[in-house]
Amino acid sequence: MSGAATHVVAQPRRRRRTRGFVQVAGAVAAERLRLNRFGHAYMGVGAVVIVVLFYLALAAQITQASYDITRLQDQQRQLIAEQDQLRYQEVTQHAPAQVQQQAAQSGMQRIVPSGYVPGQEVAIDLGAPVGASPGDTTPLWMRAVAGVVNTVAGTRDVLASTKH
Repeated sequence: MSGAATHVVAQPRRRRRTRGFVQVAGAVAAERLRLNRFGHAYMGVGAVVIVVLFYLALAAQITQASYDITRLQDQQRQLIAEQDQLRYQEVTQHAPAQVQQQAAQSGMQRIVPSGYVPGQEVAIDLGAPVGASPGDTTPLWMRAVAGVVNTVAGTRDVLASTKH
């Protein structure tokens, strides 16, 4: 070797690769759960059994709900019939014949009125035209002024004092 230094090439260092916990656990679980053909068949049968059980539970709930609905509808029909019966009883209890019968049972008697209160005859001509009376000869301008004075002054019947 002559004066030249030989260059030693270092081998690249291999970095140690560590596996994570999940990878290790997954590998161990896969190793332990290695199933043969029968294991896969058992898993399939188990899944089918679970699905069938869920279906049966759901069908039972639906059937129970159907029975409950039918029972509640029957109960509603019965309550409506009772309500109609009570309405009929209420109407018949307040009927005039029923009230009269109950009054007679309690000792009350209906007295026939012996007479009526006399009335006074009123002299109104219903055939007369509507408006001023035929005896009112007050000029129209005077009635208009009296209406304005009544409204503004708050007096009552200005024309009443002029008629004697």
